Amino acid sequence: MPLLRQSLLDTYLVHLRAIASFWDIPLATNRQRDVALELTDAMADPKAIERALARLSADQRGALHALLASDGRMPRQVFAREWGEIRAMGPGRMERDHPWEDPTSPAEGLWYRGLLFLSFEQGPDGAYEAVSIPPEIQEHLPAPEDTQPGIALESVAAPSRISSEDALLLDDACTLLAYVQNQRPRLDREHRWLEKHRQRLLARLRVRDEQRFAFLRHLVFPIGWVTSDEKDQLRLEPETVTTWLQSDSFRQRSDMAAAWRDDPTWNDLFHVPGLQPEDTGAWRNDPILARQAILQHLRACKPTTWYELSAFVAAVKQVDPDFQRPAGDYDTWYIRDQETGAYLSGFESWDAVEGRLIRYLITKPMAWLGLVDLGAEERDQAPYAFRLSQSGAAFLDLADPPPPPTPHSSRLRPGFRVSAPAPRRYERFQLARVADWVASGDHDVYRLTPTSLERARQQGISIPRVLEFLQEITEAPLPQPLEKALNRWNAHGTEASLERVVLLRLSDADLMDHVTSSPRLARLIEERIGPTAALVRRQDWPQVVSRLGEIGVLPEVPDPPG
Repeated sequence: MPLLRQSLLDTYLVHLRAIASFWDIPLATNRQRDVALELTDAMADPKAIERALARLSADQRGALHALLASDGRMPRQVFAREWGEIRAMGPGRMERDHPWEDPTSPAEGLWYRGLLFLSFEQGPDGAYEAVSIPPEIQEHLPAPEDTQPGIALESVAAPSRISSEDALLLDDACTLLAYVQNQRPRLDREHRWLEKHRQRLLARLRVRDEQRFAFLRHLVFPIGWVTSDEKDQLRLEPETVTTWLQSDSFRQRSDMAAAWRDDPTWNDLFHVPGLQPEDTGAWRNDPILARQAILQHLRACKPTTWYELSAFVAAVKQVDPDFQRPAGDYDTWYIRDQETGAYLSGFESWDAVEGRLIRYLITKPMAWLGLVDLGAEERDQAPYAFRLSQSGAAFLDLADPPPPPTPHSSRLRPGFRVSAPAPRRYERFQLARVADWVASGDHDVYRLTPTSLERARQQGISIPRVLEFLQEITEAPLPQPLEKALNRWNAHGTEASLERVVLLRLSDADLMDHVTSSPRLARLIEERIGPTAALVRRQDWPQVVSRLGEIGVLPEVPDPPG
């Protein structure tokens, strides 16, 4: 904040004379520098400051009070929205028009009276123009009352349809970690997941939403679970992952939420539906600033109480409209409306930009993390209400953490399957190392196979350890046939296999001989298993039908495979 002396030294002589006249300070010189130094001494006097305050109009006193409430300094654009502009004017025009006699705004009135000055400050987004009260004057002004308004919201009735992710993102995070552990997926040149891995993992998630999946894939890096090597192959950080998996659900959620809250690399503004920010290099936003501001405002909400989303957005606009633009710059950010292509600039676009961002933060990341529940009137309608979940309230230090769940033990199922409750994430991760994934849900299902056991062996997990682990997680003696099967595989390897094929059955052996002697058909026959029967690979059955037609045979295909 510039000192009074420097501010006055940077002021035109005609402006200094206007200040001196308002303060009733007689001048003994006509030199600009000497006048500035005279005023510096006289305006720092508490009695002179008291007299100057008494001469202000009501709106000028209001503007000064608002500036004092911001610790004596405010971005010029923010101050101007409520208290008006200060016209740019050179000394010649000042001498001619005498603008101090009839200022056009409270801000301009304070400027010509020497109670605020303009300067350039350095903020997180670069330099910006500010208005400030010189500290030599501010220290003698009455301290402002704590008038910083807070969010005030009225609760609403519970909506008819409630959507709660609860711990689903935690479950899917465990699934992702297990996939990386087993598959070691590689990234492409643009540091994105290869499509085959992306699709395979998406199919295993409990919520198959592309936006949410992108958020989860990103979050594993700032939280410190996953890194990539020099070949862009993903790998886990064992200590960090193990600590998280062995934590209770609230700690797991809090770790993920804190990683998002403090992550500068996930730019929420660039993920808001309907917005198209253009990264021109001429502007930048601070995603952490916006997140932390909205999380702070959410502390005004009572836990588990429903509020209208639109009312929350309106309240933020009223008390903290510049939550993501502390310099009040609404003109130089390049953001288009995705539907119309029009640039969204000026404070009049606040609802289209800031309003959408607040809705995105609450209905996407915060809902995905289980910090809020959402409410709608009908299925597939956009949510109109929200409430802090018990976990969300605890994350904001508004309530105690919820008690940890006590899920049942894992269970063995027929067909070498193991059913593991989703909340037992450490057990599920370890189970995925020795068994193949089958299905996700409240209970994830895995199957022990020769492939999965070989994968476990390559990770240093022996069959005796697998059997010991299964007994630990099921908390029951293992069936003898299971022990026998795993030990037999350990001794002899794979002795049986099942394949998906199509059965080709012909009316007699002569016709089968004719089929197998045809070069175009013979190469499509996987194996002849009898005089009139053969196996065909599933992907080849349409060609078999076509080739049979070429030799004059019309096949019956009652249930086409695939």
